[in-house]
Amino acid sequence: MFISNNLTISSVVIAGAGGLGLEIFDYLLSAEVTIDGFIDDAPGITAPKDTNARFIGSIYDFFPKDYQAVIVAIGSPQGRQKVLSKLLEKGCEIPAFIAPSAIVSSAAIIERGVIICPLSIVNRNTKLSYGALVNVHCSIGHGSSVGKFSVLSPYAVLNGDSSIGDSCFLGTRSTIFPKVRLGNKCVVDSHSYVKASVGDGKIITNRGNYIVLNNRLG
Repeated sequence: MFISNNLTISSVVIAGAGGLGLEIFDYLLSAEVTIDGFIDDAPGITAPKDTNARFIGSIYDFFPKDYQAVIVAIGSPQGRQKVLSKLLEKGCEIPAFIAPSAIVSSAAIIERGVIICPLSIVNRNTKLSYGALVNVHCSIGHGSSVGKFSVLSPYAVLNGDSSIGDSCFLGTRSTIFPKVRLGNKCVVDSHSYVKASVGDGKIITNRGNYIVLNNRLG
C-alpha cells in the first residue's frame, strides 16, 4: 500500500541497488505497480542481477516522469536523509510504502517516505516521521514515535509510549523499554535493550555490561 498525495502512482523507481533495494523489489511485486528500475550513485553498481530490472542511472542525474514515484531503499539514517533530501529537491513523489503483510493501526500517523516492511506491527496512536524505515518483524507499541530518517533493523521493538529521535539506528533485536526516550542520532547495538532515557548522540550496548557511550560518528 502506498500513502501519497498523488493517488495516480502507476510506476516506481527504487533508489538504492544494494541488498535492501533487492528486498524492496520483492515487496513491490505484490503492490500492483510497475517497477521501472533502480537508481544509485555508487560507482560501478548495476541493478541486482536476479531482478531482470534495468539500471536507470545515478540519483544525481535522475528526474521523475509524471506519475512516477521513488522508494528510497537505503539502510542508514545518514544515507536516507541525503538521498531523500536530494530527491525532494528534484520534485520527486516519495510516498510511504507499507508491505501487505504488515499490520498498521488506522490511528497511526505515517509520514511521507516511510517504509514498513513485511510482518511488522505498528500499533495505535504511533507516529512514524518522514523517511523512517521499519524493517521486517519489528514491533512499535501504542503511543510510540520514530523520528525522521531513523532505521529499525529486523526484530527491533519500541514498547508502549517510547520514542526515538531523528536519525537513530536500532540494531537487530534491540528493545526500547516502555516510556523510554532516545534523543537524536542515537545507536542501539544489536540484541541490546535501553532501560533509561538518554539525550542526543549516544551509543547503547549491553555487551558485557550496560554501557552508554557518546556517538562521535553522528
